[in-house]
Amino acid sequence: MKKLWLPVLAVLFLLVACGTEKTEVKEDASKQEDTVNESEAKDNSVQVASLVDPRLQEPKEDTLCEMCNMKVYMKDDEMGEFSTQAIKEDGTIAFYDDIGCLLNAEVANEEKNEKFVRDYITKDWAKVEDVTIVKTDLKSPMNWGYIYFINKADADKFIADNPSAHVEELQKIKDDALERRKKMMEEKAKKEANGESDSMHIEEMNHDDQGHNH
Repeated sequence: MKKLWLPVLAVLFLLVACGTEKTEVKEDASKQEDTVNESEAKDNSVQVASLVDPRLQEPKEDTLCEMCNMKVYMKDDEMGEFSTQAIKEDGTIAFYDDIGCLLNAEVANEEKNEKFVRDYITKDWAKVEDVTIVKTDLKSPMNWGYIYFINKADADKFIADNPSAHVEELQKIKDDALERRKKMMEEKAKKEANGESDSMHIEEMNHDDQGHNH
């Protein structure tokens, strides 16, 4: 009778061992998943943190665009989402009323700056290289109409709700800004050659009824 129980006990032992092993495997898998999630969370926190620079400032009521000398809208103003700023190599801050002025300033001043724009949803500052840029029909100070999204899903939703909007590359905006500047410089040269006064700042030629009010 004892000999008959031995195989039964052996089978029971194996079943218990297998169950324990499966439990340990599940626990190990769970630990690995937790580790991956923690790692992803750290990566995300680093990515978000990289969008924030303690040197960044906010424009004031009387802040003027360094390039065109027009009003720079504050965060909560109607067109505050279009305001931009740059941190120059010497650490100083420069504000601009629209992205075209930001890009043209680098050319005009022969400098390379850290460039920041506002997220369209939160109005928080973000590096222009880190956002999704969307071309829109929205009224902006210099009539560029670009808005910016830290979260691409927000950009996709905006485009889905606004069929005329589309994603634009920063290089394309730079090229357009340079072309605008070239035309304005040519116009200025013609005026000077004809002895005409150029009382209006060259960048103000970017404005029309859809931009700053004169």
